[in-house]
Amino acid sequence: MDYKILILSNKDNEEFIEDNYIAESFRNDGNEVSLLWIDYNEQLDEKFDVIIRRNTWTEDINKINYFSNFNEKLVKRLKEKKIKTVNLEGLDGTGKEYLCDFYQKGEKVVPTVSNIEDIKKFKNVSKYVLKDIDSLGSGIGQKIVNKDDLIKEFKEGYLIQPKIEFKSEMQCYFVADKLMYVFEYIPSKYPNYPKPQLIKLTNDQEKLAYHFARKSNLKVGFQRIDFLRLNDDSFLLLEIEDNSPYMSLEELDSKLRNKVLEEYKKNIYQFLK
Repeated sequence: MDYKILILSNKDNEEFIEDNYIAESFRNDGNEVSLLWIDYNEQLDEKFDVIIRRNTWTEDINKINYFSNFNEKLVKRLKEKKIKTVNLEGLDGTGKEYLCDFYQKGEKVVPTVSNIEDIKKFKNVSKYVLKDIDSLGSGIGQKIVNKDDLIKEFKEGYLIQPKIEFKSEMQCYFVADKLMYVFEYIPSKYPNYPKPQLIKLTNDQEKLAYHFARKSNLKVGFQRIDFLRLNDDSFLLLEIEDNSPYMSLEELDSKLRNKVLEEYKKNIYQFLK
């Protein structure tokens, strides 16, 4: 192989280790790979065969506005230039309003509305979760509020969800539309980040994961489908991460990690041909 590849990543984040795995795997195939953040010099755009968005978000709250500004410019610029990109935007990258649409259509999703008048659809709820519709982080900025405080705390641009009791968080990791592995976080990934357990889904659970993976219509790159496992072992979709999803590659043994990376590179090379 002899491609020039730009991987967009944030060296200040702990997750940067994951993108080093990806970069080294591409380099081992003879490709030229650069790792830069989203505020790189735009004159470099045309120097690459493909620009791959990876772990670009910032974990520094003080830099979120700076990140958002450059992120918006980046997406607009690369789309206008028709440069080949991977995981640049996606369903999730345009905001989490899709969760409201899924809920309205009766999908197996955490109940979600964006209008405070619609909370009447929720029954017997004493606590609510407020999330930014445009949030690019897992639990960053979310609030848990009592029913009496909801009106005071809610503002336009928030999603409202009932606070749900659940056993664990399930994360299903895909290369394009192919399921590669599944991690379970007990009791949940955020905010304590316990060691994940590699598990196998039942046939019905796998069908549900594929059902939502197809919703993003993603053909190239990584995507992650996150669920809550409820106390009765049923699943509800938490979110679809098809915009630079963190893949927890460092948690895999080397054999499985290499298998995932080979499948990922195969997917990218087919796209570049």
